[in-house]
Amino acid sequence: MAAIPINANTVAPEKNFFICISILLPSTIIPRRSQKGSIIADIVIKFNMRRVFSLAMLIVGAIIGAGFATGKEISSFFGSPAPPLIALAVGLCLFLLCFGFCLLGSVLKAKDFADVNKKLLKKFGYVADFFLVLNSLIVLSAMLSGMDSLLNGVIPLSPLYSTFSGVICTLIVSKGLKSVINSSLLLAPVMVIIILAICLLNFGDTSPYPITSKSLGGAITYVCMNIMLACTALVGVNEKPKTIFWASLIAALIMTILMLFIIFALNGSDVADDDMPLIKLASESKLTYYPFLFAVAASIFTTMTTAMNGLTDFLGKKLDNVAAPCALILGLIVSNLGFAGVINYLYPIIGAAGIIYVVLCLTASVSNRNLFHCGNDEIHDARKQTKNNRRRHDKV
Repeated sequence: MAAIPINANTVAPEKNFFICISILLPSTIIPRRSQKGSIIADIVIKFNMRRVFSLAMLIVGAIIGAGFATGKEISSFFGSPAPPLIALAVGLCLFLLCFGFCLLGSVLKAKDFADVNKKLLKKFGYVADFFLVLNSLIVLSAMLSGMDSLLNGVIPLSPLYSTFSGVICTLIVSKGLKSVINSSLLLAPVMVIIILAICLLNFGDTSPYPITSKSLGGAITYVCMNIMLACTALVGVNEKPKTIFWASLIAALIMTILMLFIIFALNGSDVADDDMPLIKLASESKLTYYPFLFAVAASIFTTMTTAMNGLTDFLGKKLDNVAAPCALILGLIVSNLGFAGVINYLYPIIGAAGIIYVVLCLTASVSNRNLFHCGNDEIHDARKQTKNNRRRHDKV
């Protein structure tokens, strides 16, 4: 297929991002009608690009919270200076685990994470439910307190910021997972662009620092902690394997690129030990400070909706229509520990719980040989029907 020349001088600047996306995403460079025998084309063209991008943004929105967007998680988990190659390791792990949990929910036809735990972990399901609910509550409280900490620097109106954002979050979550996905689809691309722009403006040290045992251990803890939150929403999407594969791949690529440029920016400055390193870099100019403030607030909000969604799914079995408001009240109570208190005292707990949960799910999936049997049956049934159709054609 001949390449289509693009002249940057004739294209409006605001459209450049969408042109890049159209080049990067596979379905836009594969022709709609593949030739006979083109196996690769048949694999990639038969999915809905909006579904792929929506799911990818759900993953990105769930992972990019206050800690990631400000660069604090990078310095805390991977040290300073952080090794650039750790971003590739984190991205690969995120891809495999996001794809795995999405596929698991689809194969098990799960309604929510509790359904997956019951079918997959059997008697350990209730223990897994407890840890996932605890994780959602801790992350929700961290995002609520993070919203106050972030915006108090502009006008000190705490706890108005956490309460107001929490109420909006409650309204979105009350409408179901689709509303959570739509909010991430709206905010996540803007967050990514602004964070990447700030990092490019502060592009610094690109030295290949070696991966240490601390940074490697931090990577494992970081991925498991985030996937423990994301999986509460991912297992309920019930998408096709092709959609899940491409969405997980796109999300992992975005996270890898963002993390890599955040590392370059932090390694080339002396703000890594600050509470919110990238905000300090962005605050050097009002032209960068306020857009970045919006990006961080949006990243807090998307993570908040994912956390509240997981907590609401669990509480909804008992509290029904008031589950989301109750989740907000619980989050506001725990958020009184403060942003630093939640991060320092409670995040290590959910990090360790995340490792245990991922190991349990992987072990159960490997030991259960019949787990993907239903998917194979569908393929065999389709082949059998095709064969019968051919026989009927021959008889005619």
